[in-house]
Amino acid sequence: MSLDVRSKISCIFKALGIWILIFLFSNLIGGIAGQVGGLICAMFSIQIAFTVLSMLTAVTLFRDEYRYLMGLKFTFKSMVKVVAISLISALPLTYLTNILAPTSHQIQVSIQLLIPMVLILAPIGEELLFRGLLLGCLMRCISRWRSIMLSSTIFALTHLPAFSAYSESPLTMFLIFAGAFILGMIAGHFKTSLNSLTPAIITHSIFNFSGIVTGVMVRPPI
Repeated sequence: MSLDVRSKISCIFKALGIWILIFLFSNLIGGIAGQVGGLICAMFSIQIAFTVLSMLTAVTLFRDEYRYLMGLKFTFKSMVKVVAISLISALPLTYLTNILAPTSHQIQVSIQLLIPMVLILAPIGEELLFRGLLLGCLMRCISRWRSIMLSSTIFALTHLPAFSAYSESPLTMFLIFAGAFILGMIAGHFKTSLNSLTPAIITHSIFNFSGIVTGVMVRPPI
């Protein structure tokens, strides 16, 4: 059933409200954890909070429908397609970013220390929140591609503050935004077309892995 304009706007604001509460509370938890255990502890805590709060919210609000929002089913055939498209998209994009907008040595070291998180925990936590809960809520309000574009834009914007601490270059910020937006669009497409978060999680992990690999290619460790 289609919604009128007022109902659509109200629905979108509710979806964004749910997202922002989880996002801010998770970052608050991460900030407290960071004061105690440092960067790794902070990032770990944020992703765990994303995962737990997204699942609890989906179960509470959508009951049995949460399986559709947060489902992790997959087939081997679909995974081959997902991996191929993700690699073809991620490798040139991350290589270009590392060539044109290199970050400082500090962030390179941080990534090496956080490899398990950026390849496993972050893709799971962020996809549950952005492509599971947020995208699922938005698709109740507006069309599929509008929902994917809006959730991808929000996803990309949330990545800018973290990297601004390492580089204030406008080119760096633009490429980081563009990369995260493209990742969000591809992951959103896979989530909605295959009715599963697994492809989105794999896409996210491949983009993160590609960023690490191309970063090492451009600036080999001494």
